[in-house]
Amino acid sequence: MFNVLNKNHKGFTLIELLVVIGIIGLLATIITMNVQSARQKARCAKRRADIVSLQAPLEAYYDANKTYPNTSGAWWSPDNCYSYGGHDVYGSNGWIPNLAPTYIRRLPSDPKPGSIGPCYLYNSDGTNYKILVHHPHLDGAVWDTKDTLYDPVRPYGGGNDAWMVCSGEPACSSW
Repeated sequence: MFNVLNKNHKGFTLIELLVVIGIIGLLATIITMNVQSARQKARCAKRRADIVSLQAPLEAYYDANKTYPNTSGAWWSPDNCYSYGGHDVYGSNGWIPNLAPTYIRRLPSDPKPGSIGPCYLYNSDGTNYKILVHHPHLDGAVWDTKDTLYDPVRPYGGGNDAWMVCSGEPACSSW
């Protein structure tokens, strides 16, 4: 009878090792892609929640001061978005001036700081305001024109896309 087990066989062949390494590499790639996708979705959800959560403190500020925090019509941003000033998260130099710490403990910062990509922006003339998440598509945001935060002034595709919340007209449709 033919003996399948060879008693002199003491290890794996090169082919067997390459197959195992290939399978491990494939599994590692799939897991990494899934984790990356979950991280992007979590950052997008945080950005959306951050800008929506700023509406109540802004209205409280307005009730107390009869004006919104004013940036004289300029766009201000936290320090990860340097081309718009790179402001602080507190006080008169906060990216929403004087909102924190009185009306909100701390202004939010982008969940992926120091990155080139999405950042928060605020603009106000004192009468109206607009808050943006600028370029969310750069971090995997799914775009939908029926989205309640869709900014018609910055549609996807032109490289200037954004999610927004605003105080009303004209901020919502023209800034």
